Amino acid sequence: MMPEQDESSPKLEETGTDISDHPRFFLAAIVESSDNAIISKNLHGIVTSWNQAASRMFGYTAEEMIGQPILRLIPEELRHEEDMILTKLRSGERIDHFETTRIRKGGERFEISVTISPIRDNRGRVIGASKTARDISERKKIEQVLVQSEKLAATGRMAATIAHEINNPLESVMNLVFLARTSGSINKARGYLQTAEKELERVAHIVRQTLGYYRETTAPAQVDLRELMEDVLTVYQTKLSANRISVDCRFDNHRPIVVNKGELVQVLSNVVANAIDAMPQGGVLHIQIAETTNSQKEGVQIVIQDSGTGIPQEHLSKIFEPFFTTKGNLGTGIGLWVARQLIQKQHGQIAITSRTDPENSGTTLSLFIPFADPQNADAAEGDEAVDTDTVRSKR
Repeated sequence: MMPEQDESSPKLEETGTDISDHPRFFLAAIVESSDNAIISKNLHGIVTSWNQAASRMFGYTAEEMIGQPILRLIPEELRHEEDMILTKLRSGERIDHFETTRIRKGGERFEISVTISPIRDNRGRVIGASKTARDISERKKIEQVLVQSEKLAATGRMAATIAHEINNPLESVMNLVFLARTSGSINKARGYLQTAEKELERVAHIVRQTLGYYRETTAPAQVDLRELMEDVLTVYQTKLSANRISVDCRFDNHRPIVVNKGELVQVLSNVVANAIDAMPQGGVLHIQIAETTNSQKEGVQIVIQDSGTGIPQEHLSKIFEPFFTTKGNLGTGIGLWVARQLIQKQHGQIAITSRTDPENSGTTLSLFIPFADPQNADAAEGDEAVDTDTVRSKR
């Protein structure tokens, strides 16, 4: 709300004084006319100011909110966030672009992004906080549509790859059965049928992997990244061979991680497919998995490196932006954007570097996924650690 003027003092309009000559009134006018909700509160979480945009956003007037706890706007299950925010504010920390859910006066939930800064007195002591909030509901809806669109596209790409993988052995089986049927030798016919049986086992293996990808994809579970990566590579084996790409895997021992398996498969499939596309003339795909510590968090790091043509430096800053692609009409431009969304959902990190030097070109993508806290880990299925033997394989 605009600060009230003392009736005994001359009004700015009557004296002809420019409001910009009075910083206090000028600042108040900026706050009141802002399109963003601007709210201040003390260190007990009690609202001390409330602008018009806050009234439009939340539905409460300033009279209804000033003097009331900010918890009125926070869903019951998210009220622990306020304790975290107040703890950081008391230590003088600023919170930038914190995305969360809040409640309007009518009970409607909506997504917001808040930036919270500590307010200090003339001695430098923190006495409260200023909060700027933006409604990001529409942006979140658009992002969700893009995520679902990419999931469907990824499923389609995977289905096409799997269909190709299954078609090859099935053609072999048909040929082998024909040879066995027309063969005049029992021993030869038996040999043909044994080979056909192996091809059918290969088909069954691919089908089991596919069912594993998409069964219970919404439930976090303990995952052996080594096995997951091997399964993804199996699906792309024919394409890797056709493009004359060898795969060098270095999988060190690691504890299990708790993740959404289907989403992680989507991320790994996208990265491997991109690496294959980057090496049309053949090359080597290096994949390394190992435990590490990142930003004081323990977890597992996956490094996927190709020897392709690389990505120009001017494009790297845009590589995770939606609809940005270096593949022309062959790419949708949302694969890596969705990959980052899914990795961040797991509280992980994703980074990419690239070189375009003809003698040393290639792209390296690094994924870091932290270990779950003990409670989440206990809730996931299975409690056995991953095999401690270091695996080094050459495909």
